[in-house]
Amino acid sequence: MSGPVIGQAALHDLLASVFARAGMPGGHAGATASMLVWAELRGVGSHGVTRVPRYLEMIDSGEINPTAEPVVDRVAPALARIDAGRGPGAVALGVAVDTAGQMARACGAASVVVARATHAGAIGMHAAALAERGFAAIVIAAGMPNMAYHGAASASLATAPIALAVPGPPGAPPLLLDMASATLAMGRLVQMRRAGERLPEGWALSRAGEPTTDPAEAAIPLPLGGAKGSGLSLLFECLTGVLAGAPVLIGYLDGSDRRHGQTALVHAIDIAVLRPLDAFRADIARLVGAIRALPRQSGVAELLLPGERGARMATRRAQAGIPAGGASFTELWSIAARLGVGAPTLS
Repeated sequence: MSGPVIGQAALHDLLASVFARAGMPGGHAGATASMLVWAELRGVGSHGVTRVPRYLEMIDSGEINPTAEPVVDRVAPALARIDAGRGPGAVALGVAVDTAGQMARACGAASVVVARATHAGAIGMHAAALAERGFAAIVIAAGMPNMAYHGAASASLATAPIALAVPGPPGAPPLLLDMASATLAMGRLVQMRRAGERLPEGWALSRAGEPTTDPAEAAIPLPLGGAKGSGLSLLFECLTGVLAGAPVLIGYLDGSDRRHGQTALVHAIDIAVLRPLDAFRADIARLVGAIRALPRQSGVAELLLPGERGARMATRRAQAGIPAGGASFTELWSIAARLGVGAPTLS
């Protein structure tokens, strides 16, 4: 591995210290840092340290309440609503995962809707956490518009993500699908803009609503699969914010409330209630084996399972360190110095 690297523990401590200096209590700072480190380990830089400057801006502007404690209202044995109080998204989603898991153990399956959160970040971390505890998991998030509705020339929907996870074969990580309803996440667009990397056609519009491949002009991602991505994002808003009584898109689109906000839904199914977990994992192993044995197209070296590339990278980076030579990390070092956080140890 070329260039400087930082260990995951050192990066976590640095990030937690930065967020603590910005006003987050220790637990909130640690949860937010853990989410960013999880993304960096898996090579998803769009949801890693590149988010730090924006999070700090949102704290300074009041968009994020750094000390808010999520309030859980269990409205039924297997259904709960969480009011995040405009607190950190990683904190609210972590509470939602714990709440859904506890209720699902008692009821077999459970859902938690999250209202008034801020940027949810890498929601795959939360789906994977449930899968690692023996649940099948669905996590979706929605929020303010930054993607065009299919056929529209303005930002009108969120690049709303979905993460699905189940326990993997014995001894293996979960099968994890984590994807946006857009052609690319906003964080990835920012990365491409910084790198001067041109976008493929059909990925984004300019602020004027015109198709563009220029990363400097690109401002509005297009929905994945056209009307399909639009439909996913719109229904994710219905199943999160609208369902929780805290819609986000309505206020943005009619101009009545354009504050930052995100909402989410966490659903957990206790697999052991349906069938023995070991038998489920054995069937997953058989399914994985059948996929790997499929004939491959010319030039394809290996058939990968959902989440496998990220899991492999996480293993490598946990051992060798996280690459820390890019612009996002340079900006992080500057922020840490400004806040009086000690310089990181690189290797």
